[in-house]
Amino acid sequence: MAAPAAHAAPFRRLSVSLGRAGETLLDTGRVIGRGVMRDLVRRPARRAGTAVPRTDFDPTTPTAIADPYPALQRLRRHPVHVNERLNVWMIARYDDVTAAAKAHETLSSSSGIMLRSGPLPTVLTTDQPDHTRLRRLTAASFTPAAIRRFEGELQQFVTPGIDALVRGDIVDVVRALTAQLPVSAIALLLGIDRPRWKQFRAWSHDITALFAARSLSEMTVLTGRALPAVMAWRGLVDDELDRHRGTDRDDILGRIGQALDAGEITRLEARSAALILLIAGNETTTNLLGTMMILLAREPQVYTRLRADRDLLPAAIEEAARWASPVQWVARTTKAPYQVHGTLIPPKSRVVLFYAGANRDPEKFAHPDRYDIDRDSTGHVGFGHGTHFCMGAHLARLEVKVALTQLLDRVQHLELAGPITWTTTPSLSGPTAVPLRATPA
Repeated sequence: MAAPAAHAAPFRRLSVSLGRAGETLLDTGRVIGRGVMRDLVRRPARRAGTAVPRTDFDPTTPTAIADPYPALQRLRRHPVHVNERLNVWMIARYDDVTAAAKAHETLSSSSGIMLRSGPLPTVLTTDQPDHTRLRRLTAASFTPAAIRRFEGELQQFVTPGIDALVRGDIVDVVRALTAQLPVSAIALLLGIDRPRWKQFRAWSHDITALFAARSLSEMTVLTGRALPAVMAWRGLVDDELDRHRGTDRDDILGRIGQALDAGEITRLEARSAALILLIAGNETTTNLLGTMMILLAREPQVYTRLRADRDLLPAAIEEAARWASPVQWVARTTKAPYQVHGTLIPPKSRVVLFYAGANRDPEKFAHPDRYDIDRDSTGHVGFGHGTHFCMGAHLARLEVKVALTQLLDRVQHLELAGPITWTTTPSLSGPTAVPLRATPA
């Protein structure tokens, strides 16, 4: 246990005189320390037998994030590959990815879901029984019936961006629409007072950068940069939980507070539950909606069909989730030997499951690189698979439907009006700028 203690020690010394900031530093030190320890005991991938194919594909580089599909096509030639430099095993075929995503007893999420990450107690990074306990905290807020009551309120977050398009402006729809809608929706569901919404997007961006760490040193640097956002978010959540303590408020923070009062969760678990909703409920929907805006601008015949027949919208959204894979991959750690078509992955090995590879597997989806709204995309893993299937999938679908419905009502034609830029955050895929020009309906 020396390694995590050593990395937490500087944070502990600083925490003595810094109050809430010090507590945040100490929690951060503990998370980094646990991540270091688990890296140290991980089984080296280079010990894999010579019959296991090797690859140098690194999914965390900007080039790979922008277009991973040629590399994923090569990975699908064999059931499993090893990257010795990254010390990971890689799986990219549909059947193998979905089987691994359901193998929760063997493939653990508790070491974190990125290549290099310290584990936090969240629904994304826990196994049973903690996973079910933490998921139960907020699951009731994300059922189809629960989120439908917010449909009317979501319209207000869409209107300003589309107003600008209708006026004839060149609009970066990421800034004006696709980034504003999800973060506002999550703030609404959490129960945060509106005057405190302004910084949500900036906090989410800074905290999400933590997932970009490719080494321990880089993780430490990114943690330092994100610390102000983490502290601000932690302070807001603590204030909200304490201010409404003992009440029966009917929102997510209310339910988290009630579980905290009942001793069902710890304070760290309460903060982490709110934090993961800020990140997961924001970034992935932003990416999905942003990608759909690009597709509709590039494929006017699809836009015309959707304007004429709104019943096609659900299929168009599901196909976009398959085609784009807003979450490209997740990592797991083997707790016991795990077999993939005769190849045995040893215990304590890091395994990367490529959702993007599964969603473009021609054995599952014919002509998978084509965006086809007539396709039956049932079974896609754009929202994950197994126990860790995205809890906010219904909300994401509703947000995209609300945005596109208003767009189709008010805009006759879309066209790109400048270069698109893409995220460089590993595992995520989506645009960070999409300049569009519109012809009003």
